[in-house]
Amino acid sequence: MNLLSSSFSATAVPGYNAQQVRAREQARRWLEQDVLVLDTEATGLGEDAQLIEVAVMTLSGRVLLDTLVRPSIAVPREATLIHGLTDAHLSQAPAFPEVFAQLWPLLQGRTVLGYGMAFDYRLLAHNAGLHGQALPPELERETPPVQLVDGTRLHCLMQLYAQFWQEPSLDSRSQDGWRRKSLATAARQQGVAVQETHRALPDCRLKAALVRALADEAPATWHGVQALAG
Repeated sequence: MNLLSSSFSATAVPGYNAQQVRAREQARRWLEQDVLVLDTEATGLGEDAQLIEVAVMTLSGRVLLDTLVRPSIAVPREATLIHGLTDAHLSQAPAFPEVFAQLWPLLQGRTVLGYGMAFDYRLLAHNAGLHGQALPPELERETPPVQLVDGTRLHCLMQLYAQFWQEPSLDSRSQDGWRRKSLATAARQQGVAVQETHRALPDCRLKAALVRALADEAPATWHGVQALAG
């Protein structure tokens, strides 16, 4: 289902189609509500990956949580090459149950943004299960957003950005026909400075900056860039 499908009626804006206008309005609503931003780092991308870092902040910049997490498995070298975290960095960090006890009360009942939220959601659910815990059951899923029975709403900024940028995708797995972009690429496309990436808190801040850029008066689109280049 389309992330932007709703009863909201977008007002036409020159240069943007209705889907793009709805994306901008969604970004503005998130800013007005000062929703939460989540980022995770892990031992890998697979189904059995373990959480090794998590951060939560508000879109306005208030940091609520920023912590390393000690996994029960070694961090593979290929993962370290991405985020720079090693077993030595994590040896004194709290284990998942202690972190989860801080994390979920922050997220509970709130709107939460991730970039690739499907991965974050799967990662948290898997790690909770490893320790005999569980996330609240799903009330509704639109792949994402996901709404849980405790009122928590998990939204994917990557999906929203793809539907705003609107670069056609040849990947048959793309449900809406738009190509997904990495967080750093999306930020650069909108003129946001990119410094440190693939650490939880810097990535939270980059996501917040991207939301602000989308809510601005004239965010860039793929078609607009192509027209200028042509």
